[in-house]
Amino acid sequence: MDGRDGILAVMELQRTPITWAIYACGSAWASFLYLAGPLAPVLAEALGVRRAWAGLMGTAMAAGAVVAATLTPAVIRRRGRDGTMRLGLGLLASTLVLLAVVPAAIGGAAGFVAALVLVFVIAMGGGGQLNAAFARLADAHPAHSATVITEANAAAAWVGLTSPLLLGLALAAGLPWWVGVLVCLGAAVGALGWLVLAGRAAPAGSAPDREGDLVLVVADEGFVMADQPTPPAGRHRLPRVFAIAMIALFSAVATEFSINFWGSPLIQEQTGASASTATTAMSALVLGIAVGRTVGPRLIARFGPHAMLLAGFGLTLVAFAVLWLAGTVVLSVVGLFAAGLGIAMLYPLVIDRGILLSDGEPDLAMSRASIVLGVAVATAPFLLGALGSVMSVRMAMLLVPVLVVVGVVGVLGSRPRVPVRA
Repeated sequence: MDGRDGILAVMELQRTPITWAIYACGSAWASFLYLAGPLAPVLAEALGVRRAWAGLMGTAMAAGAVVAATLTPAVIRRRGRDGTMRLGLGLLASTLVLLAVVPAAIGGAAGFVAALVLVFVIAMGGGGQLNAAFARLADAHPAHSATVITEANAAAAWVGLTSPLLLGLALAAGLPWWVGVLVCLGAAVGALGWLVLAGRAAPAGSAPDREGDLVLVVADEGFVMADQPTPPAGRHRLPRVFAIAMIALFSAVATEFSINFWGSPLIQEQTGASASTATTAMSALVLGIAVGRTVGPRLIARFGPHAMLLAGFGLTLVAFAVLWLAGTVVLSVVGLFAAGLGIAMLYPLVIDRGILLSDGEPDLAMSRASIVLGVAVATAPFLLGALGSVMSVRMAMLLVPVLVVVGVVGVLGSRPRVPVRA
């Protein structure tokens, strides 16, 4: 094999059994993540509490994600990334069983509080395993980290698409809300089994893309492919530019969850649609995200991650304007789908950028990113819920354009420089 053949071998993406298993793990978590927004107001109504309480669902998820982010680095050091993923999925699956049973059995405000506690634990399991999963992907495929992380999120979006869709169909058929939770339970159990089998097929920590030093330039950003020295023990610092990238992450996540949690009430308010119709319409958002993340890797290779981030925020702003002005369910669906296309690439590309800017500490970067994610999920839906109690949901949703502008600032301020071979 000559030098050129060696470079081509490194550049070719080789997905292993553990790669596909990690895709399944992210999909299991996404099945609940995309269910939580449409489920929150439905659950609040079913248990007889005020709609404003629905925003607390996002707060509970965020708190769980923050706790998971704090604990994950220590768990990874003790159990390894694969062991952390198995532990997180087990916690996710077992708590989903309780969520399907306990709140309905208790009922009322106490039942909703119980649901919030269970969602907190679910987020700990799902968020914790995701922290380990993305770092595992980036380590196993360093030449293609943006691609595999985007593919993982694409798979998650396609699976997540089924949750709000089935919930809407179940409500329309007169079935209880917890039917959607059972779908998530099936995804979690399946992913855990897949991960266990994949772990037996390939040793932990294998990195099929590591075959020598290479600087790979994808359109407008460079990625150094040399093995990095192990960071000094006890170092817990990340470069300042990482913090700027986290501004973009906060905005991307806050925008997605603002629309995900309050898109359904907005459609009901503007069009007079029923709860089941508006909930089913929310599947258009997830469909847009799934389509965007499916075609995204090809666009990344052509235009580069930086341009795709800016385009994503721009499309999201235009799509939100369509949704905000829509007077019919059909036009709302168009706006949601377009918003999904815009949002699609934001989270995976900012996560990849954070790992790239982490100065050789991907696990620490994922931990810090998860804290930012948790804060975004906690603040945005809750703030919109509070605003929606004193004004129309439509007016409260004007927070979204502000978030988009802040996100663009974060992207522009954190653009990586193309490295030069030493």
